[in-house]
Amino acid sequence: MPLSDDSPGPGDLHEDQIVASLRSGAHAALLCAYFGEPEYHELCRLAKLAAAHYDPGGTQVFVLPGIMGSRLGTTCDAMPSLLWLNPAAISQGELLQLAMPGPRSIRALGVMLPGYLKLKLSLEIAGFRTVFHSFDWRCDLDRLAREFIHVVETAAAPAFVVGHSMGGLVARCALAYDRHMKIAKLIQIGAPNEGSFAPIQALRAAYPTVRKIAALDRYHSAEELARRVFLTLPGLYQMLPSAQNAAQPDFFDPGSWPRDALPPDTQLLAHARRRLASLPPADERCMAIVGVNQPTVVSAAVVPASAGQAEGFEYAIRPDGDGTVPSSRALWKGARTWFVEEMHGALTTNDDVIATVADLLGTGRCGRLGTQPPPQSGDATRYTSDRELRREIAHKVNWDDLSPDTRRRILEPVVSAEFRAPAQAGSGPGISLEMDDGITPAE
Repeated sequence: MPLSDDSPGPGDLHEDQIVASLRSGAHAALLCAYFGEPEYHELCRLAKLAAAHYDPGGTQVFVLPGIMGSRLGTTCDAMPSLLWLNPAAISQGELLQLAMPGPRSIRALGVMLPGYLKLKLSLEIAGFRTVFHSFDWRCDLDRLAREFIHVVETAAAPAFVVGHSMGGLVARCALAYDRHMKIAKLIQIGAPNEGSFAPIQALRAAYPTVRKIAALDRYHSAEELARRVFLTLPGLYQMLPSAQNAAQPDFFDPGSWPRDALPPDTQLLAHARRRLASLPPADERCMAIVGVNQPTVVSAAVVPASAGQAEGFEYAIRPDGDGTVPSSRALWKGARTWFVEEMHGALTTNDDVIATVADLLGTGRCGRLGTQPPPQSGDATRYTSDRELRREIAHKVNWDDLSPDTRRRILEPVVSAEFRAPAQAGSGPGISLEMDDGITPAE
């Protein structure tokens, strides 16, 4: 991804151009830095195999990415202008354009290939005609589902669908509009069917990805981005965790949130409650792959204000999920389910997961993954809070100073040393300023 408009990067290449380059060896240095060296060489091999095995008569498979897994921007004279995820736009504070309601010209411009290209090529090697369906992850699930089912209905024959994370929810919602049964099989991978606590942290300016993005923004803090952008996005609210029993907080009730300068939008909460209540149940077409045994936030509770500090959430973390979605919240009642010990973001590049998806789409049987979760790796619970998470990344960071590995992992909830270390004084405007958490008690 380029930092400036005149520096080349994978964002300047269309998906087909990237795949063609993987087959030919063109742009090797650029793509090696983009994907990582081991991943680049593996994708080169898969791209060549996919070309040799491509079956124009194979069953079509739609792959839907997770939240933040689709690139967003505008198009003028057939030339895309990338906002998400474009470091140059982020640095100049242009992410404020993603607030909703916003410009109608913003739309999905493709998929983040490092997370999904291996899956696509592998399915093509298995004989499927695989296409990405990117979508504007800011939007309401129902809107996204209607747009998707319109695409599916244009296919000549019934198609298969594989949805990762939020993409799995969009696909599930689309079942309600599949009147002609054009979705023949649906496989969810790490889908938050009962929600996740990551959206809470994003709305609270405490999620590592949000804080990393804000650290690259020269003009806005994470709290300001949360207030002006993330708190306006229906898609985030519709992945909030539901109350699975009477003892759990109702996060669709504004009274269950801390009273401070980052209140949730009450109308978006109410709309999300209605939307999730209308999600269709699983039927014989539906399957799910669930990640387990990774440290995952499994609950949140408000802690009172003290010593001049505002209220905030405290989060309990246990090895009971994929690092983003708790295992119990990825389950879809009635869907056949398989389990894998893997992190959320790596589910779509895991060899066993990919082989399982290919088997389930093909024969309907799977020998790689088990249908019972493996023993939990431990039951120790640790706790963290909004305030502690905000302290982890408290400085502005220059994209040019990040290692290639950190750049590739910018969307992962991993805080590298470059984000933890204080920036050097004099490294540029806005780079060395330490940020307060910006949260004050509500009046």
